[in-house]
Amino acid sequence: MQGYLWNCTGYMEVQSLLDMCVDHVARHADNRYKDLIELPEHIKDKVVRIMSLRGTLTDSNISQVLHSGIKTLDLHNCRFSDLALQKISCRHLSRICLSNSSEITSTGLEALASSCPNLRCVDLSGCVSVSDPGVQALACCCTGLEVICLMGCTALSSKAIQELGAHCRMLHTVSISDTAVSDEGVVSLATGVCANSLKEIHMSGCSNLTDEAVISVLTNCPNIRTFIFHGCPLITDRSREALQSHTGRDKIKHVTWTVY
Repeated sequence: MQGYLWNCTGYMEVQSLLDMCVDHVARHADNRYKDLIELPEHIKDKVVRIMSLRGTLTDSNISQVLHSGIKTLDLHNCRFSDLALQKISCRHLSRICLSNSSEITSTGLEALASSCPNLRCVDLSGCVSVSDPGVQALACCCTGLEVICLMGCTALSSKAIQELGAHCRMLHTVSISDTAVSDEGVVSLATGVCANSLKEIHMSGCSNLTDEAVISVLTNCPNIRTFIFHGCPLITDRSREALQSHTGRDKIKHVTWTVY
């Protein structure tokens, strides 16, 4: 027992020392470019997590801390631009959060999509400068997309959503809330290659959507379980009537709407 306790204590001390060293490197990343490049991948993962939480990943240091095997990247606390996205070349990257970045545009997204074709989950909520070409590039290059959040991407139109419907067969969760997307985009999504995969759609606060969009989803997406479309001023009582036959066991579980 005494030896066991010593081993545990020794292990904890080594881990504590390692964590202190990693924390020091993360704090002084901008002055340790050479050191960062030479770190092993599992240490880089720790550095990336710390810098992500602190919001210190930037255009200038991101290429030094990333490695080709990284799978998850969260930049929502960080200040970065298209330049950072152009430096991300991680073919195993499957999840990325870029929410609330006003500086990234479709130029950066096109580069990201080309270099990271295995993306499965992309959060672009609040990225007001992202336009159709960026999302179209994601749809064409990252055909395994499963989740995409475009909430508040006010520069988008239905063209971007049409591309998602045309290429992303595995897509099951989509948010287009607070965008200018019209019925044309939602109908293309609901009747596209992901029609049977779609389980969750958020389209609240979309002033251009009508009953046509709602009825198309209800008619063509048999596995939809969460459907959010409150705050859409052109949606009428027709949608509420259509919903009546789509709620209950093995049907929609969570729905919110507003009838005007």
